[in-house]
Amino acid sequence: MTNTHDDGGGGSDGVGSVGAGGAEPGGAGGAPDADGAPDAACDTLSAELQGALDAAVKAQRLPGAAAAVAIGGCSWLGAAGVADAEADVAVQPGDLFRAGSITKSFVATLALMLRAEGLLSLDDSVSTYVDGIPRGEQISARHLLNHTSGIFDYTSMDEFWTAALEDPTHTWTPSELIELAASRPPYFEPGQGFAYSNTNYIIAGLLIEAASGEPIGELLRTRVLEPAGLAHTYLDGAEAALPGLVHGYGRSRGELVEMTSALHASAAGAAGALVSTSSDLARFYRKLLDGTLLGPDELAEMTTWVDTPPGQVNGYGLGLSRRESPLGVQHGHDGGIWGFTSSSYYAIDSDASITVLVNLEGADVGRVVDDLSRVLATP
Repeated sequence: MTNTHDDGGGGSDGVGSVGAGGAEPGGAGGAPDADGAPDAACDTLSAELQGALDAAVKAQRLPGAAAAVAIGGCSWLGAAGVADAEADVAVQPGDLFRAGSITKSFVATLALMLRAEGLLSLDDSVSTYVDGIPRGEQISARHLLNHTSGIFDYTSMDEFWTAALEDPTHTWTPSELIELAASRPPYFEPGQGFAYSNTNYIIAGLLIEAASGEPIGELLRTRVLEPAGLAHTYLDGAEAALPGLVHGYGRSRGELVEMTSALHASAAGAAGALVSTSSDLARFYRKLLDGTLLGPDELAEMTTWVDTPPGQVNGYGLGLSRRESPLGVQHGHDGGIWGFTSSSYYAIDSDASITVLVNLEGADVGRVVDDLSRVLATP
């Protein structure tokens, strides 16, 4: 949910096996030949990836991490560290993590699906669909999805955090969050700059519900999660939770602080309430960017980039980030939310997907993605 420009057991015992032949979230390789060479290559890659993940967890003093990597005919799930520090329970590769702002890619996908069906125009004003949005006549759906609306980010406000932490069980309505943001002047006129704002996606959620006539949780499940086979993903606060969410932490004076449920999921909503696994997220971005979920026109819209301030990404589309890596250009998204940090990217030119989920707020997950990318890029 935070700004992308700041948005088995541990170690080898937590490794999911590498498979040849494109097991999910895998690539397009075929069956091993008679001497088992593809399997041997994948096994070697498995050890190298696990070593890089172990080293990253140790170097950043992370509680734990889960990762999914796929390239060519090899796919790997790995884990390191702990899912519950107090009970010393190890992270498993299939554990659930809060995904934070990765939610935005899912929401933008829904908007583009509605666009393909003629139910939503990216360039119509927000007020065409939703009443009561400040400057709604001047702001378009496109402005929301690529963060060029100028709307203030409610998560940048002390008033929001004070109220949220004083009553962690408070169920926030989108209107409350939008009203908070509207109490501050806009960053700029619509379309005249870029400013990452979670408020944009709170409004986008309302817009999608108005255009479709369906609750966003139901729409997400029927249009994206079920068709893509994402059986371990849900929008927290909008549908029943699945078991298996790891504990999330912050750090204070060097000590871990429990933050798993520091706020109600409605405080993130369509901007960041998704819960998922590393393999589900890797599968999602592969199916999104290979054209399975969206047609070519919608993908072209999604990957029309606006300039962003210097940082971890070097372009933002519609719910999608572009970043440079040792594998070249990657498309995906980062996420940060109370107790968790996440990053999931797909490098189209090398057909490589990398997802890293960490149960520590503010972790440098982009660095871990690059560590794993270097393993894949090494001849």
